[in-house]
Amino acid sequence: MLQIKDLYYSIGSLEILKGVEWSVPKGKRSALIGPNGAGKTTLFRIIAGELQPDKGRISKPKNYKIGYLPQEEINIEGGVLLDSVMKACTEIYSLEKKITDLHNVLDPNPEQNQRWLQQLGEYEQRYESLGGYGLEARTQAVLSGLGFKKEDFNRDIDEFSGGWRMRVHLARMLLQEPDLLLLDEPTNHLDLASLEWLEQYLFDFPGTMIIVSHDRFFIDRLAQSIWELNHGQLEHYPGNYRYYEEEKKKRDRLLRKRWKAQVSEIKRQEDFIRRYRYEKKRAAQVQSRIKALEKTERLERPPLEKKLSFNLEAGVKSYKDVLKIQDLYFKYEKEWVLEGINLHLCRGEKIALVGENGAGKTTLIRLIAGKLKPQKGTIELGRRTKTGYYAQHQAFDLNLDSSVFDEVAHSVSTSSMPRIREALGIFQFSGDDVYKKISVLSGGEKARVSLVKILLSEMNFLIMDEPTNHLDLMSLEALEEALKVYEGSLMVISHDRFFLDKIVSRVVELKNKSLNEYAGNYSYYLGKRTFERERDLNAGRVNTKGQENGKKRKTKQQKRMEAEKRQRISKERNKLETEISGLEQRIEYLENRKKEIENIFCLEDTHRDVKTIVSLQKELGEIDKELKDSYALWEERRKSLDDLLQMKRKGPEKTE
Repeated sequence: MLQIKDLYYSIGSLEILKGVEWSVPKGKRSALIGPNGAGKTTLFRIIAGELQPDKGRISKPKNYKIGYLPQEEINIEGGVLLDSVMKACTEIYSLEKKITDLHNVLDPNPEQNQRWLQQLGEYEQRYESLGGYGLEARTQAVLSGLGFKKEDFNRDIDEFSGGWRMRVHLARMLLQEPDLLLLDEPTNHLDLASLEWLEQYLFDFPGTMIIVSHDRFFIDRLAQSIWELNHGQLEHYPGNYRYYEEEKKKRDRLLRKRWKAQVSEIKRQEDFIRRYRYEKKRAAQVQSRIKALEKTERLERPPLEKKLSFNLEAGVKSYKDVLKIQDLYFKYEKEWVLEGINLHLCRGEKIALVGENGAGKTTLIRLIAGKLKPQKGTIELGRRTKTGYYAQHQAFDLNLDSSVFDEVAHSVSTSSMPRIREALGIFQFSGDDVYKKISVLSGGEKARVSLVKILLSEMNFLIMDEPTNHLDLMSLEALEEALKVYEGSLMVISHDRFFLDKIVSRVVELKNKSLNEYAGNYSYYLGKRTFERERDLNAGRVNTKGQENGKKRKTKQQKRMEAEKRQRISKERNKLETEISGLEQRIEYLENRKKEIENIFCLEDTHRDVKTIVSLQKELGEIDKELKDSYALWEERRKSLDDLLQMKRKGPEKTE
């Protein structure tokens, strides 16, 4: 176990770490979170030995290996990709060289070889125990999982860009299997397929790991505990990211309540002292209270609760059928991108469009938005459907001579005018920023102006391509809340899986030029897709012929397949059980909160406060909806787990 005791670190007069205490549990996956500048990377560098603390100590077992993936680009020596990554396993590489050298010096005379043969046997035994004979296959698997193609294996590392070189460094670390992995934003340079592969790999990793990541879904799936670094100190939350979100709110509310109570009590005592200071009869009481106040440890004033919110208006109500796509085909020049697409969207539905890069997601939404025309098929928008389309390239369509405020004002209705400043503030344009010229804005700022224009457009069908890019956490959460209660229809593409998980109720996957639909949120889609893969794998049959040697080979192959199947079932079982446990925690929290609200409604004072009633009714409605979705998702996961266990009990299917 790694132990951090009373750790301090400063840059000049700025204290970054103030007495950090942390016992990093062995074999557990932890996430380190906190605002930008809190000191997360500094703490990582101290643990990795790159920085020395001003005070405190870090104790770890002897020969404790730490693998550190930094956020910034690092220098990596050149060389052929496959060989270079394999050489990261230094002990295996050293043993391989020793074994080769011994084979080269063996004497034809057996008597001269006895000592060397004994040494060779020891080397080979150690080499085998470390997995040396399977190192190349493992290296290829890791590189493939991280997105490298087979033709890349013989390329020189110097040919790869910075993002791919970071993947090289990550591959080396994973193969070294250190005692502790420190991963600082490991998802930054990964596409979705590589990200999902890494999640599964880390889920099965036997060592200890600490992750820093802005990817909330990644943390939620992997972290068994959350450690928040703020104001130089750590606070522990024993659960995943969703648990942290709810528990953080509870703790903040309690902290504000305790601070207010203490302030009130101090004021009461000070009033007593002031009133009776000069009365002899009360002198003892006054002195007692003065001493008590002097000994009181004053609580630090907690920050005000910051929660940005705005209403997303849908405008005129559309008819029930919002979108119908029938037998749609589209191609660029000679290559077909979409073939036989069919899709139906109803009023109020929120769906995610997912798929690999290059699958045609952006092409499909541009067709729906009327920016492209299909070669065949129909796209029909329902009556009174008004479409708002957001894509990042729309930043190029802004008027560079306009101010931020005027650019938005020119595109919204009169009824939305009073909300412009509020919306711009939520998306990081505060104070005089609203009078900046569009021409001086960065690309990200221009994208946020385009997003505000769409959100205030009062359209009842929003089509959005990566709306979460360039948003800070508070703006992102405000957008999530707005879209959750938005009464219109939504089709969205996003790499932010946590965002999709909160918003959508249906996932549409674009694969092999056609659509597959999943009636649930993103977590449901992932679980269902994994189950489908397992089902397809287990549906295979080993074709054999009647020869005896063929039967023997079949038996060996069956044993290997059965072992692989047991391993896959075990991994999937662990994943399902983790998801079910998380859902049960969430359901328990929601049910308890529902009881709290119902009890509040029973209080006489509540009925005098109309705002409180409206707020609680709204929260109760959201809880009922989330409970319904959570129950359905729990039943689906439970059924998947039962099916998996049934599959395990049945064992492998026999072949004739």
